[in-house]
Amino acid sequence: MSHHLKQLLDRGVTLKRQGDLEGARDCYIQALKEDPTEMMIYINLGKVAHLLKSQDLAIRSYLAAAHLQVSPVEIAIEQNSLPIHLKIHYDNFPKAILDQLPRKSGFIIFIDSNTPRHAAHSLIDLSSEAMRNNPQLTTFAEVYNAHIFGNGQHEEVLLKHGISINDQISSDEENYIPLGREFFIDKLKWESLHRNDVLNLYF
Repeated sequence: MSHHLKQLLDRGVTLKRQGDLEGARDCYIQALKEDPTEMMIYINLGKVAHLLKSQDLAIRSYLAAAHLQVSPVEIAIEQNSLPIHLKIHYDNFPKAILDQLPRKSGFIIFIDSNTPRHAAHSLIDLSSEAMRNNPQLTTFAEVYNAHIFGNGQHEEVLLKHGISINDQISSDEENYIPLGREFFIDKLKWESLHRNDVLNLYF
């Protein structure tokens, strides 16, 4: 990652924490012009889009991020060159689940649940229908919002609702992460994993 790109990412985080969400979004869009294949730009853009309640932009950003995460794993599996830490996970991954995935590289979205979690929060929390059908998630939507805002309000929101970080983690594991994985399995362009032009693929 270039120095200038890192500066743009850092600037975006600073603006987000200060509440200038549009400014942060514009920083990340500028960063994409410099390197449209950097996964972390899409993760950061997705978070800001979520805070702006721009569901479509958030979901497209997370799809692009997931694609860029899975793509090198697909190539490494084909070339039998998985890094040792991933090979250990891959060799021990349940075969029944692996065989049902569109590509074996999809195991990575089960090993790293972060991007599926973000995507699912945008799918559920930003959908009025989903929230009406799952009113028990309203609190966790607010907690998640405070968490990704990163402005120091996360612990206060947890205290306000009388829940713990472990409660938040449990809610993510039970309600959000499985949905995020299902969404990626359904919507990622698995046939195009050798391409990294995710702006064309998902936007």
